[in-house]
Amino acid sequence: MSKVKKGIAVVAVFLVALVFLSFIGGGMTTLEHQITVKAPKEKVFETLADLEQVQHYNPTVRSAKYITDKHRGEGAARECDLGKDGTVRERVIDYKEGQWIKMELYEHNWPIEKMEWTTRLQSVDEKTTHISQTMTYQMKFGLLGGLLNKLVMKNKLDNTLTNVFESMKTYVEADASRTE
Repeated sequence: MSKVKKGIAVVAVFLVALVFLSFIGGGMTTLEHQITVKAPKEKVFETLADLEQVQHYNPTVRSAKYITDKHRGEGAARECDLGKDGTVRERVIDYKEGQWIKMELYEHNWPIEKMEWTTRLQSVDEKTTHISQTMTYQMKFGLLGGLLNKLVMKNKLDNTLTNVFESMKTYVEADASRTE
């Protein structure tokens, strides 16, 4: 067999392997974040339940607007403009007033198959709230997506969410001190 045919055969096997690996699928990734803020639980929940307020505490969101007539609870949805990174659409898929909100990312251009997160609130005392969030997501592209997740995506999302939580703390505490 000539060198050219061997080279073509190697490339063909490599491409077939890549296609095969892309269909195998990676597992779900879970990220956990938490922070305590000096604001009453009700005030924190109002910030989270008003889906447009994300533009004030998430540094990656340029603007946010409702895209449904429903503005609260299950079924409410928003579109977030991320500037050069495009837009994403998110909706509330489960909700307990004053306690927690579960959302999903459902329209985006990211290499993610599925992403959901639940944000829970717990009163520490009358003026302090503990916020915790569990996010799960699954990458597209099978094992290749899993590799992308390990090399880039997981750390990027983890760092972004850490920044979002710090910004949320600053925003909520400033807002709570203005309304006292």
